[in-house]
Amino acid sequence: MKKCSKCHVEKELSEYYFRHKGKRAGEHYNHCKECLRIRGKTYYQENHERQLRLSVNRNRTRRKDQREFVSALKNLPCADCGRKYPPYVMDFDHRDKNYKHGNIGTLVSQAYFTKERLLKEIQKCDLVCSNCHRIRTFRRNHPNG
Repeated sequence: MKKCSKCHVEKELSEYYFRHKGKRAGEHYNHCKECLRIRGKTYYQENHERQLRLSVNRNRTRRKDQREFVSALKNLPCADCGRKYPPYVMDFDHRDKNYKHGNIGTLVSQAYFTKERLLKEIQKCDLVCSNCHRIRTFRRNHPNG
C-alpha cells in the first residue's frame, strides 16, 4: 500500500505507474494513476493548441523518416527481371494477400506504425519494379489469360 501525494488516499501499488528510466528507475510514482490521468487531461486542455502543433510536427517527422527508411529498402534490383530502378519505380508486392495487413505506402502515410511494424509487413513482400508488379497482378487476377 502507498499513499498518493496528490489525493492523499492509500492505494495498492498496482494503482501507481512504475518508473523504468531516470534516477528513480525501479520506484513507483508518487501520484496514483488516476491523479496523473487527471493532471494529463487538464494539461492537454490548457495547452490544446501546443499539443496539436507538437503532434503534427511529430507525425510529419515520423512520416519523413519512414519514407526514407522504405526508400532505402527499395534500393535493390527487381526480384523478377533483375533490373535496378530508382526507389519510386519499385513496389512491394505481397506474396499472399491473406496475410496482408495493409499497403506499405498507407502504413507510412498513417505515421503511427513503428519501423518494426513496417519491416514486418515488408517481409511478407517481394520487391519488384512497377512493370513486373503489373504483370504479376494481371496473372494473379487472370490465371487463364
